Amino acid sequence: MSAFDANTWIGRWPFAFLIEHSPRTLLAHLRDRGIDRAIVSPLDAVFAPEPGPANRTLLRSTRSIPELLPVPVINPGLSNWRDELEVCTRDPRVRMVRVLPRYHGIRLGSRAMDALLMELRQRGVRLAIQVRLIDERHEHHALRIKPVSMRDLTRFLAAHPEDPLLISGLLRSEVMALVPQHAHVFADLSFAEWHDTVQNLLTKVRLEQLVFASHTPFLVTSAAGAKIAASGLKGSRLASLAFRNLERFLQP
Repeated sequence: MSAFDANTWIGRWPFAFLIEHSPRTLLAHLRDRGIDRAIVSPLDAVFAPEPGPANRTLLRSTRSIPELLPVPVINPGLSNWRDELEVCTRDPRVRMVRVLPRYHGIRLGSRAMDALLMELRQRGVRLAIQVRLIDERHEHHALRIKPVSMRDLTRFLAAHPEDPLLISGLLRSEVMALVPQHAHVFADLSFAEWHDTVQNLLTKVRLEQLVFASHTPFLVTSAAGAKIAASGLKGSRLASLAFRNLERFLQP
């Protein structure tokens, strides 16, 4: 089965002994688990004063690896975010950028987020919103980083009904409560866990709004494939979940 992973990372994470993947080791790791393409973002951008150096390293290091689609991190809370977006989107491979509201102190209802969406719309570039990077119960004891609140996310989605958005890091219950109310939203499956996860989600959520994602290296990569394998989906429905929905989302 071909699979296109909507959420992977390379770089360093300071609070756990995660594998510090390079693009080449990440691709080898994914291929060993049946994933032949992936979106990848830079972990070094999470706690850096500004994400530019990590983004440029990502773009440079993935240039000869077409199976990995680079997705830079943009912090619209910084005064130079437009310059950073301009630099990143000069690379024709960049079809999406990612924001980390809780790690970068961004309010979804801020003017900066509205301005970012307007810029992305003009450039034909998609936006991914990272709700959580890790289970908040496992955060470092000195940190108090909570996920994006569903109230704030709901208001943001309602305020921007024309912009296709990828929401990463939603729990199963959050996917089921949020996604059916917003036809323009795509949710990745990385944090959605339950018995028969996919079939359980499909009782409330349209298949066309779900995308495959492993959240490597934070989560066990093989677990993402197991959700697909156990889904019972066949043919075009299986292909939709495994790769076509994400391909469709990325089209300008």
